[in-house]
Amino acid sequence: MANAMQVRPAESTPPGPPSRRTARLPGVDGIRALAVTAVLVYHLSASWLPGGYLGVDVFFVISGYLITRLLVAERVGTGRISLRHFWLRRARRILPPLFPMLLATVVGTALVNRSALHQLRTEVLGALTYTSNWVQIGEHHSYFAKFSDPSVLQHLWSLAVEEQFYLIWPLIVVLVLLRGRRRLALVAGLGALGSAAAMAAIYQPGGDPSRVYFGTDTHASGLLVGAVLAIAWPAANAAPGPWSRRRLAVGATLSGLGVAGIGLGFWLLDQYGDATYRGGILAVSVATALLIAGTGHGRTPVGWLLARRPVRWLGARSYGLYLWHWPVLVLGDKIFGQRTVIVGAIEVSAAVLLAAGSYRFIERPVLTHGYRGALREAWRSVQGRTSARRGGLLTAVGAVAALCVFAVVTLLHAPAAPVSGLDKQLASAQLAAQQPPAAQPTPSAAAPSTAPSAAAPSPSASPSPAGPPPGDQISALGDSVMLAASPALRHRLPGIQIDAKVSRAMQRGPGIISGWAHRGELRPVVLLGLGTNGPFPADLLEGIIGQLGPDRTLYLVNVYLPTRPWGGAVNHTLTRVASAHTNVHLIDWRGAAGAHQNLLWPDRIHPRPGAGADLYARTVVEAMSTPMRAAPPGRVQ
Repeated sequence: MANAMQVRPAESTPPGPPSRRTARLPGVDGIRALAVTAVLVYHLSASWLPGGYLGVDVFFVISGYLITRLLVAERVGTGRISLRHFWLRRARRILPPLFPMLLATVVGTALVNRSALHQLRTEVLGALTYTSNWVQIGEHHSYFAKFSDPSVLQHLWSLAVEEQFYLIWPLIVVLVLLRGRRRLALVAGLGALGSAAAMAAIYQPGGDPSRVYFGTDTHASGLLVGAVLAIAWPAANAAPGPWSRRRLAVGATLSGLGVAGIGLGFWLLDQYGDATYRGGILAVSVATALLIAGTGHGRTPVGWLLARRPVRWLGARSYGLYLWHWPVLVLGDKIFGQRTVIVGAIEVSAAVLLAAGSYRFIERPVLTHGYRGALREAWRSVQGRTSARRGGLLTAVGAVAALCVFAVVTLLHAPAAPVSGLDKQLASAQLAAQQPPAAQPTPSAAAPSTAPSAAAPSPSASPSPAGPPPGDQISALGDSVMLAASPALRHRLPGIQIDAKVSRAMQRGPGIISGWAHRGELRPVVLLGLGTNGPFPADLLEGIIGQLGPDRTLYLVNVYLPTRPWGGAVNHTLTRVASAHTNVHLIDWRGAAGAHQNLLWPDRIHPRPGAGADLYARTVVEAMSTPMRAAPPGRVQ
């Protein structure tokens, strides 16, 4: 049975090792290398490659293509599809490198971040049952929050989506393929469009998109696009051989379009853009299908590049690199505190070495010999060594067994994570924000005879040396820093409208402001305190200023982020944009917080309740009380 199974090994898994069949398609490993590199760069710093997370969708298309190709080939060659053998091959490819990663992650978390063990217990169960994506949806995890501590096993959501696809799709293939390949291609195509449509329908502008990103129902389009390619594009399955000029031209065109589409997606489709979830992910999936179809066997220029040995080496180990890189980065943040270039190089090197070791000592032996065959080969290797080396290997086996026991006991007895003072402060502020509107007067309620409408702001709301504008003329939009200070803001500026939430980024601003304007709730003065959770392009902020119009006054609160690498970039963008507009002013929270770090929580970012929150509110009020400056010389607003 083992020998029969190794003739047709599986051709899938999110970035997985190659099989003998995929070796005849050298471009596939090259595309895997491209995808895992994009994901790694994105996780190192999203500002370097805003759409790098879409590398996962490239993996999805590859997996859907290879899996469907294998199933259809088995049906054509043998007249049947053995689901039992199919699922056994899945286990041989996916489980061996997964278990060591889980073990190392649990042990590492116990040593570096013990408070996360209680949450990790549920996530390990989700990883072992391939339900990680639904566990994270149920736990309200955010894939895109850059400030809050991420789950150390968060990346396994994609593995769960693929495994659920591997469970359901072969059953559909068995049933539908009896009616012909065209019917199967139609089912796959409609499924891809349906999943993309569900993502677009459920996605809510202004909210965290993690639900539609994690969901199997909303994120299966790439897998099904790959399935369509496997059924409808026979040229992608052709054996190497002489190619006509026309075929070479078609392949070069397809691969060029594919690279261009993927590249544009990686560069333009940031994680908060509406276009990403309303067709962008589907477009990148289609571009990946074009790239697969056009790479040929290294005959086209793009295919030649993707088939180079170093690229294929990385692609062959991409599954292990995907598994290991995220725990290494998350635990590395806890160990080093701040990711510098040197720290990033160390983390990437560690992940690559772990992936290479996993491929050499775990993945390839199991793929070649099967589980029992790999164990027999390992035992023979031990018997063939000197007694000293045998003793060392047996000691290593004992150490691994001890670590397994330690990991199980640690998870079973993991203490509940304590609720920090900051968490209590944010929860209290959020609860206060949910009080009935009567507790927070609207402009009309506060001053029915004199307050200007939100649709037509009055210059009287502009700040003056006598003091800040009335609170009922101010709309405030912010993240967790503003949320922590919101009680003090309401005390100093009665009637102020505040919408502040944890993990909110600047990319959410346009949607929320648009909603305010649509409901007539946008006030003459806007206070914007976003930037804690990641960088953003200046064009985004310019767009917000355009939304507000020239008659409103905008105050931008800069950030104090001594432990995050993007603080300087955020403050530079805020300063540069504010200096270009006479109705935009900068509030220097960075300077105030830096001079009073004793009023911040140990994270050195959020103000403590009482004096810390009042420092934030006082900084805002004092800035709003200063005269407006004249327009910069020679600059047109």
